[in-house]
Amino acid sequence: MTDSTTSRQPPGSTPAAPKVSNPYTHSRFGTLFSRQLPNYTGSYQVGVLDVEYPIENQTIGSFKHRKLHTSGQAGIEIDTVLFSLFYPCQLDQTRPDGTVWFPRASPTVNGFLKMAGIENSLIRALAYVGALSAVHGLTFPSHQRAPILPPPSELGKWPLIIFSHGVGCSRLMYTHICGELASRGYVVAAVEHRDGTGPSAKITSEDGKERDVDFLRWTDLDWPDRPADDQPKDDNTLRHDQLKIRMVEMESTIDIIRKITDGTLEDGKGRLLASRTFDWSTWKGLVEVGKGKVCLAGHSFGGTAVIAAAANPRFDPHSIIALDPAVERLEPFNGTITCPLLSVNSEEFVLSEDYQRLIRISRTIQNEKHVFAIAGSTHPSFSDVFLITPSFVGSMTGLSVPSYTVFPPTVQAIEAFLNDGNAGTLDSLGSPIDVMLSKPIGKPGTLLRQVFS
Repeated sequence: MTDSTTSRQPPGSTPAAPKVSNPYTHSRFGTLFSRQLPNYTGSYQVGVLDVEYPIENQTIGSFKHRKLHTSGQAGIEIDTVLFSLFYPCQLDQTRPDGTVWFPRASPTVNGFLKMAGIENSLIRALAYVGALSAVHGLTFPSHQRAPILPPPSELGKWPLIIFSHGVGCSRLMYTHICGELASRGYVVAAVEHRDGTGPSAKITSEDGKERDVDFLRWTDLDWPDRPADDQPKDDNTLRHDQLKIRMVEMESTIDIIRKITDGTLEDGKGRLLASRTFDWSTWKGLVEVGKGKVCLAGHSFGGTAVIAAAANPRFDPHSIIALDPAVERLEPFNGTITCPLLSVNSEEFVLSEDYQRLIRISRTIQNEKHVFAIAGSTHPSFSDVFLITPSFVGSMTGLSVPSYTVFPPTVQAIEAFLNDGNAGTLDSLGSPIDVMLSKPIGKPGTLLRQVFS
């Protein structure tokens, strides 16, 4: 398995050409019978660990709502941040091979049904049974709470990637791409955004009290600071408030990981919640969280968030990776981005107006920019969803390539992008193309590279 990919290269070295193969043949039945997502193809075993930690209590947003609990009159209250760490680990045979994909399967499925707007009780019941049977007992190939593997001496520290999920998703809907990167020598922190964009999330406060955060519809909200005849006509106002929440959550995640690697996490009155019994001393000095050293990555609205963060003076990322970013949410965009950008996109996204917005933003970036597209892919292709469902489900949504084939070129581009000094490899990837407007944009499965004039 280890010969199917490149090992992590020390920063500043001249990396070998990435070599990503597809050793896994995905069943047309998805994970219905195997009950496990495909193995990662990198050189390292992957550990996973959930972390929830208290942050400064704050309420963000100017809207009133009935379903999200808050001590104030408007907005969303956040007092903790939750994320899952994917990391190279030391194989521990005492730990089971595989981690439950959705530990809160029932409320999550209910959240998806609510998002879909299914009101008919019979259809809802049938959909609930079908969806729950698809995810119940499903695992992804990682070792829960396994010891972190010390990085090779020539590397010094494991590089850090913060991953932001899309609307309608959660941190665990991207386990495959996060795990693939961890198996190649990265620590990936997949943030759970408790901003009302996910199907269902739980917040555990420092005093141990729990509260649920469900999917938030803009039509259920009221903005009391605006007159009745000037209420929002779409979800953009809500998304702008949710973007502010994501900025706080991503910044807090970086701060907590910095404390972990500095060995100061337990200082003061803050207490670990989801992982309070974990021995963090083994992580001291192993993860690179220095200024200008952290990569921000995300899909869809998560891609929007990392672009916004790159233009925000509170962040100083090493680079950003945006998969199908919903850049309409950034308009009007007047920010300045000085770090490199990589964007890998689906054909569905390329044929949308957002792709043209992305190109306009890319032209303003004061650094390298690399934009790719995978012919035959669709917007959900970067998540775990089509690895789980039978192949006909993907076909019904327009996916014209096997679901797993989207990941190798995506990971190959990301790895080449993150290896310092490897821009030449990126420029040699994919078929160069000036304009991608007509369908099909290329032979299904082909990686296309946007040429900037």
